[in-house]
Parts: sequence; structure tokens; C-alpha cells
Amino acid sequence: MSNVNGHRSLLQELERAEIVLNKLLKKISDVSNFLRPIEHSLRTEEFSSSGSYVPGTSNGIVCVLSSLIKGDPLSSSLDLIRGRGLKLPSIIKGSDRSETKSTCDSILKIIEGKPSGTPIDYVINLRWANLPSIINDANVVVIGKRYSYRKKEAMQKLSSRIEELGFQILEDEGQFGGGPLTYRLTELARKRRNMTVLEITLSQRLAENHDRVAEILESLTIL
Repeated sequence: MSNVNGHRSLLQELERAEIVLNKLLKKISDVSNFLRPIEHSLRTEEFSSSGSYVPGTSNGIVCVLSSLIKGDPLSSSLDLIRGRGLKLPSIIKGSDRSETKSTCDSILKIIEGKPSGTPIDYVINLRWANLPSIINDANVVVIGKRYSYRKKEAMQKLSSRIEELGFQILEDEGQFGGGPLTYRLTELARKRRNMTVLEITLSQRLAENHDRVAEILESLTIL
């Protein structure tokens, strides 16, 4: 009888311990959820020493790592777009066209630290380049194929939207980009499986046209 009572007492102690453990785990989870937005904010502030993060109104991010370089065509276009009440993605600005490891690390920390409940549907690396003279570059949008993570249906919607706006889409395999940032973003997207990653290159002429740049940014929100 004493053995039975001992087993029963042990089971009751284990049940109480399980209840206490579950309460502790819930508290830890609550603290983690509370701290996640703070962590994301701190990572964003850390990046602000070399770049800037401009919150948008859609669940996407566009990286423009030339836009803090003096005289950059995308820099002036982005400044002119600001404050027009458009539905735009968040924008990460930088002054590192070579996409150094430290810059890529900072950007991935911002994306990985995004609070739960606010998913990132797409991340675009937006660049500009001097395109060959044989291309009528006023309306050309070059989409990189070397590194990307995209669902066929999402890409079809985006392509249709861009073409409706009068742009011509060309695809390349690294001639105009395909650098470290897009590669790192693609690797992250493969793990998450719910995020589109693309590299888009504009001509200098197009990058200087803020109205057309605004149309491209708005079209991305279809993803």
C-alpha cells in the first residue's frame, strides 16, 4: 500500500512540475514576443550608422545600396517620391554598391529580426546600370536570373503588371548584377520558402525618372 501511495504522490508531483514548467515556457514565449520588435528596432538602428531604413506600407523590402551616394540617380528619385501617399515597400538605403559582407550581414539581421506577425513577402535588390546602346533603355527593366527565389505564379503577376505600365522586361544571368546580397537573400528565402527574392536593374535614364521609379515600386506590392 505504501508503494502505491508513493507512486501516486510521485505522479502528483510530476503533474505539478509539468504545470509549472508549462507556465514558465509561456512566460518565456511572451517575453520573446515582447522583445522581438525591440530587437528588430535595435538592428535597424545599428544599420543606420551606415545606411537607413524607411518603413513602407506593404509587406516587402527594397534594398537600394547606391541611394546614399551623392549624385546617384536612384537617390534623387526616391527623395522625390517620398510623401506622395503611395503604397510602397520598406526601403533599405545604403552607400555600398559593392555589397560588402558587413552590409549584407546587417541587412539579413534586419530581415531575420522582423517581428512575427509581420511577414516579409518579398525582398528586391534594386540597382541601376549603363545598359548597352543597342537597348532602348528608357523603359527597360532587367530581372536577374542568376540568383533568385520566386514562385511562377507570383512572377507572372509581376511581369504582367510591369508590362501593363509600358515597361519592357529583359532577363539576364548576372551581366548586370547577381552579387553577394542577392545570393545571401536567395539562400535565406530557400530556408523560409515564403519569400520572393529578385534583383532588378534599371538603366540610368530610367533610374532618373522618379515617376517611373514610383510605378515600379508600386508594382512590386502585387507580390
